[in-house]
Amino acid sequence: MCGIFGFAKTSNGQSDHQLDILKRTFTNLTDESSARGKDSTGFSIMNPLERYTYKTLTDSSTLTRTNEWSNVIDKIDRDTSIVLGHTRFATTGAKVVTNAHPFNIGEVVGIHNGVIYNFNQVARGLGKAIPQVDSEVIFQSLNRKDKSKAFESINGDFAIAWAKENNTTLHLAREDGRPMVISYWKKAKVLFFASTEDIMNNAMIDAGLVLDIIKVPTDIIYSYDTSKFTKLVEYKEEKFKTISQETVDDYGYGFNYGYGGWYTKNSTKTCDTTYDNDIEDAYCMICGDYSWSQGYCAEHLPTELVANMSPASKALYENKVDYCEVCFEDTVDDELEYDADIRKYVCIDCEWDIPKYDGKLLTDGGIDEEGNTNRVS
Repeated sequence: MCGIFGFAKTSNGQSDHQLDILKRTFTNLTDESSARGKDSTGFSIMNPLERYTYKTLTDSSTLTRTNEWSNVIDKIDRDTSIVLGHTRFATTGAKVVTNAHPFNIGEVVGIHNGVIYNFNQVARGLGKAIPQVDSEVIFQSLNRKDKSKAFESINGDFAIAWAKENNTTLHLAREDGRPMVISYWKKAKVLFFASTEDIMNNAMIDAGLVLDIIKVPTDIIYSYDTSKFTKLVEYKEEKFKTISQETVDDYGYGFNYGYGGWYTKNSTKTCDTTYDNDIEDAYCMICGDYSWSQGYCAEHLPTELVANMSPASKALYENKVDYCEVCFEDTVDDELEYDADIRKYVCIDCEWDIPKYDGKLLTDGGIDEEGNTNRVS
């Protein structure tokens, strides 16, 4: 999970006191969103004429307590129209600044929380190189196509915020797999957004604001023209559709976030194999061999995964794995999968026993903070 947050406001529509409260609220949103991702922090701060992007590998909670934070927050002034903020929980792509959000692609600047399972296919369909970070394909698609059309080829979970045609219109959209809430401060003509109600509520209370918080409905693009903000926030809405996600497979696994997600094969086992999500079984994206987890067999892994392996796993990878690193039972290559969460090669039986919920590792006896246990079934 990643954190997305920010605001849209009428330029030159706030008093000095309101601007101070706005900055305090945004600082709190930045701080609170650290709970959803600590691998990088990024912002896009816009006024009607220009965009300023800032990215760092410092987690957001630490950043707000450094001298550097004043350089960021001072960019927010009366002219500011839209601010996008993001905290990254890395799933695809190395933990480097260039892979941090926001992404600036053509006319689009945007932030994303979620997983795009078919990002390789979407990139190929757009005639683009396969990106390190799955999120990029959404903004490549939005840059190329009309808003609602941009999601038609997407298979994934997402909550996103972006600007495109100008720096005064904020677009928000989510599907059912990822949360997003909004809150409107009508006296200052400011619309806040955040990933969760808790993050929003904590940020506002500490800044002295008491506002209603509303969950953003799913499968609708909401476009907010900040020049039209009054006591009521005006917006346009447009429905969108995505590729329906496949359900849990015969093993009972929910979708694993990761490096390619679930991929399927509809031709022979070659490295230029084409893939079709309508076929139930999953195969390696590289060679076409059966792969029951993250879209790659034990021998074909992305460069960033190999680089982040433990020394033992890397040795096994280079010498063709033939045993499970959890139970140490001998097995054959096509019954093993590299689990990026625990950085080990595991067999099917052990992968099932690793405590996860919705693709995320659980650490406290297999129970997360909401009481969920084991995998989605």
